Amino acid sequence: MGISTKSPQTGGSGWLLAWLAWGGMLVGYWAPWIDGHTAGLTFSGFDLVPFLVFFQRAGYGPLLRERLWVPLWGLALALALLALAETERSLRSPRYLLWALAGLWPLATWPPYPDLLNPLSIEGRGGFLGGLLTMILIGSLPFWPMSWRRRLALALPWAMLGGAGPELVQVWSLWIDHLGLIPSVGWGLPLYGLGLALWGVAWWRTSS
Repeated sequence: MGISTKSPQTGGSGWLLAWLAWGGMLVGYWAPWIDGHTAGLTFSGFDLVPFLVFFQRAGYGPLLRERLWVPLWGLALALALLALAETERSLRSPRYLLWALAGLWPLATWPPYPDLLNPLSIEGRGGFLGGLLTMILIGSLPFWPMSWRRRLALALPWAMLGGAGPELVQVWSLWIDHLGLIPSVGWGLPLYGLGLALWGVAWWRTSS
């Protein structure tokens, strides 16, 4: 790994900002993304995916609702990158416990039992395959050079926007066309977006 050109103060503030950015994304994902003006039609980023099953079964689409799990997989990957950021730590470090937690986090998108017995069903395979690939990627991170991890971290916000953004636009159209409602943007969505922006700034500050 190359010698960092940043001062210790800049690096320290960068890691603090990265953790704050991750916390903002964490809260933002489980906060309201779509405010349907009633409790029954207000959904967080995580809750949108199972709700969109009803649109999918009704044949509205093309609908790739699993793309709204991309921010959750991004959260797991971001936690793993933070946990492994200090390469001089030993395996006894609590940071490796966070890395292990990040590796298990994508299990949240796997279909529940007994649907898990047929994980490649139409409704379950997106969450299963996406979660599995995220777990494999996280498991491989300790073998990556730090420079590669930094490039991945800097690319993460763009991957999240490219994955979930088009699907959110389609969800908005479905709400208007088939529910006859014009939803409002919940406060969780801009908070998640702010976290993504701060994440990019933080890793830029700590880059060598």
